[in-house]
Amino acid sequence: MLRNRIRRVPVTVRGTHYIHEYLVLPDVCAVIAEVPEGIVLVEQFRPALGRRILELPAGRLRRGEEPVQGARRELAEETGYQAGEMRLVSRFYPSVGLSRHKVHLYYTVNPTPGETHWDPTEEIVVKIVPVSEVPNLLIEGRAADAKTHLGLVYFLNARGWIMQKGRWRPTELAREFNKRNTGSCQ
Repeated sequence: MLRNRIRRVPVTVRGTHYIHEYLVLPDVCAVIAEVPEGIVLVEQFRPALGRRILELPAGRLRRGEEPVQGARRELAEETGYQAGEMRLVSRFYPSVGLSRHKVHLYYTVNPTPGETHWDPTEEIVVKIVPVSEVPNLLIEGRAADAKTHLGLVYFLNARGWIMQKGRWRPTELAREFNKRNTGSCQ
């Protein structure tokens, strides 16, 4: 599977020459989808870990596909939700020692429910996690992959949650936000 995706490049560091190997992988898109009940996550088996984990809806971009379109497609395929407005949260390299692919992280609020369109190799359980439960996912390692972890940290910070003395705590901003749901990407 990876035979043709490994690149070898000569590198010189302080006079030492070596060959560095990295994987050529397509970019990935991921979506933080917020609904009134919480955050939309998917639970699926990951063979490399040998267990099921909770993740943001995400997937590889197709050749020539714009990241925002890939994010819409993956959200719909994996969860059935159709996104309205999408906002770019971040672009980052999840593992620069292994690959140079990027993750394009988007946010959408109040997507419309619909039908899923899973790939033949996917067995997904869609879960809505209340915002108040998100800190526990991070602390307990139940949302353990980098894109999901970082996406949920961005989400909590935007909602006024802070890490204080080793615990996630809602600030007054978070308490006010929970009292009123604006229903727009802000």
